[in-house]
Amino acid sequence: MSIRVGTRGSALATTQTGLVARRIETLTGQPVEIVRIRTEGDVRTGSLAQMGGTGVFVAALREALLDGRCDVAVHSLKDLPTGAAEGLTLVTPERENPRDVLCARNGWTLETLPRGAKVGTGSPRRAAQLLAVRPDLDVRDIRGNVDTRLARALGPDADLDAVVLAYAGLSRLGRLDAVSEVIDVRVMAPAPGQGALGVEVRTADLSPLSSFDLRPDGATDRPLDLADVVAGLDHLPTRLAVLAERALLARLEAGCAAPVGAHAVVEDDEIRLAAVVARLDGGQVLTHSARVALPSPAGAAGRAAAGSTSAVRSSAEAHDTAVATDALAGGLGIQVADALLAAGAADLAPLRATGPGATTDSLWAPGTAPSADTQGSDGEAPVGGTDAPVGPEQR
Repeated sequence: MSIRVGTRGSALATTQTGLVARRIETLTGQPVEIVRIRTEGDVRTGSLAQMGGTGVFVAALREALLDGRCDVAVHSLKDLPTGAAEGLTLVTPERENPRDVLCARNGWTLETLPRGAKVGTGSPRRAAQLLAVRPDLDVRDIRGNVDTRLARALGPDADLDAVVLAYAGLSRLGRLDAVSEVIDVRVMAPAPGQGALGVEVRTADLSPLSSFDLRPDGATDRPLDLADVVAGLDHLPTRLAVLAERALLARLEAGCAAPVGAHAVVEDDEIRLAAVVARLDGGQVLTHSARVALPSPAGAAGRAAAGSTSAVRSSAEAHDTAVATDALAGGLGIQVADALLAAGAADLAPLRATGPGATTDSLWAPGTAPSADTQGSDGEAPVGGTDAPVGPEQR
């Protein structure tokens, strides 16, 4: 029996899904069938914000997963709402480069673009950060797939001087030849989750078999057990980085119309998160960064080698460590978001944030999102030291 993997029908979506499908085949030894699902975002025209946000690309895929038309759904993680999807579990494979890129005529960079150059993007985040560093640019709202956008700047009938796209999408499509500049994250912070894929499965397909699943002959009526797939796809540094970024996004309650950028990295046993909230016209930008130390896995690993009894105990300890580590990542995002809110981010950009107490729950595997007691409504999340100034910077 094949495993059915649902995807949007665009060239980028099917390419990304193909990467996941091949990995699932390797993990399970089972054939994989790719199922194309048409979403509302593929049918409607207009800007993403006018259509209601990134969720327009997600709902149809989730419906197909829940009603059994597919067994796995693959999304661009930045398209996924931060709230939990009941009955689904999310896992994140290894992330591609999250940076944005400039694709410009004549090999121009942000610094060398002519004064008044026309630059296309469908993202308020990119537009605001472009204008923050180059207020003279003529930033135009555009839509369309990757080839359509590239043609606006590089095609024979080009009407723009440049477009800004994601490195990850161009890399997966083999189109990095179109890039004239990979933009530094200190100049243009990426969207939370950019470059990462979100793979969702039905939570029921991860549960241990119960007596209700078993027939009298000992066989099972449940078609799939995807626990090994979820474990095999999970990439810990990616999971922690995007947990921090998406916790920040959830705390700010920022939709796709809000110019919010975030970039987290996991290095040297710590997570570092930097975030940006900008005014839509780029006239003012708030930034804040912080870091948190991660628990060392060395103790549990050493005890696991001591014998079968301690190995069982260490397995439970490893799960507890994963849960606690996920909570640290989410707490870091909340801490940075609260610092930005305290500095006036909600007055600067179109946010719906309510500050402490905002909901950030989501379903993650094999760890969990931050628990309620790490998000508390009265105090800061329990995270470690910061490399940021006491107050967020303005630039």
